[in-house]
Amino acid sequence: MLLNPGKEFTYNGSKYTYPKVKLIYNAGNNAFSHQQDLNELARAIGTVDTIVCQEPWWNGSARWADIVLAATTTLERNDISTAGTYSIDKVYAMKQVIAPQHDALDDFEIFRRLSVLCGVEYAFTEGKTQMDYVKAAYEACSAAKDTPFEKFWADGTARIPVPPEAHKWVRHGDFRADPVKNPLHTTSGKIEMYSSTIEKMNIPDMPPMPKWQEPGEYLGNARKGQVHVVSPHPYWRLHSQLNNSATLRKRYTVQTREPLTLSVEDAKANGIRDGDLVELYNDRGAVVVGARVSDKIMPGVVSLFEGAWPQLDSKGRCNNGLVNFLTSSRSASGLTQATTANTCIASIRKCTNPDPGGTKAFDPPRIVKSDVKFDEAFYGLGRAAALREKAMASLSPAEKIYYQRCTVCHGPRDPGQFTEKQWMGITPSMFQRAGLSAEEQKTVLDFLMKNAKQ
Repeated sequence: MLLNPGKEFTYNGSKYTYPKVKLIYNAGNNAFSHQQDLNELARAIGTVDTIVCQEPWWNGSARWADIVLAATTTLERNDISTAGTYSIDKVYAMKQVIAPQHDALDDFEIFRRLSVLCGVEYAFTEGKTQMDYVKAAYEACSAAKDTPFEKFWADGTARIPVPPEAHKWVRHGDFRADPVKNPLHTTSGKIEMYSSTIEKMNIPDMPPMPKWQEPGEYLGNARKGQVHVVSPHPYWRLHSQLNNSATLRKRYTVQTREPLTLSVEDAKANGIRDGDLVELYNDRGAVVVGARVSDKIMPGVVSLFEGAWPQLDSKGRCNNGLVNFLTSSRSASGLTQATTANTCIASIRKCTNPDPGGTKAFDPPRIVKSDVKFDEAFYGLGRAAALREKAMASLSPAEKIYYQRCTVCHGPRDPGQFTEKQWMGITPSMFQRAGLSAEEQKTVLDFLMKNAKQ
């Protein structure tokens, strides 16, 4: 997107145009670890005027940002969370354990101060504190019917009542019991092996039924000696979280770098022994990793956990073994534009010229103190309040709920991206996560049905 402003692309059967991006505000996402083809991303962000990163850690996203706003961790603020990805049968009080470290602020306070600069503080806070919103979030869930907030906060947990029939719930069970009365949200109402909807989209790389298509790169079209790189979730951390934990890294790294699992045969063919440093490289980039020779992986395939933090050595290689310097940003299809991280080919060789001292991915930044004067007139922040009022005035009640409440976990979706049946399949779980009341759900669903893709 960043490298192709104005270019047309397809998604879910519709055509869109990439915008010209001037500012990126990144909060809660370590993009400079998770994004594929990071050298391409590094070139792309060079086209953006300003990048702001709201982050507790000095990770890749913070390193590549222009402005870093130091945010608190979950241990430094009060918050609330649910238990169970699907069951969601408990609520937890995430109580502050320690005071905010150094100059860190919690996310609410960061946005509150930004809203002050933009002249829209009350519109953002509605006169409430961060703890008021924690309480409101709790009281919007069904646990509050049996357990008052004060008791919940004192106890640290509360149960969400689960109807007896929910314990016997089976996904698509109603469809299985009576497929005529309870059709699926597909064109035919049935499980489809052939989609007439996708056929009508006429997307070259997306056939209307499952079939094998030759990947852009795989062992079938690789050069001699190349290996297929898979990048599974790591055992010792969640994606890139806790990669900065020295205690954990001692348990799995090889010469301070990420471990690369390779077969006995591939190790022998390349003169590599267990514990050696290895260079894995392709046309997109190169990484330095540590060899873990194993008889539990097939020849021709190597495994490198995703989620490492980046640090480039003197030769432009990632000195910490971040696999996304190798992966491709090629999309899965014109239907989904999904990622293809595990479709990755690379060459391998023993690393004979590593930078001394191991990885520097976790070294702190150099701090230079200076007085910064903020010129509000230059940035034109006085316009923000007027623009917001104008934008909000044109929204219907349904739009206000949708764009304010249904964007907590992700960016807003254009209602016209999905059909009525698709929205019917998407919204049941999303409404629960957004904490919408039955009346609010109906209001939003009516809005989505009215504006769904035809």
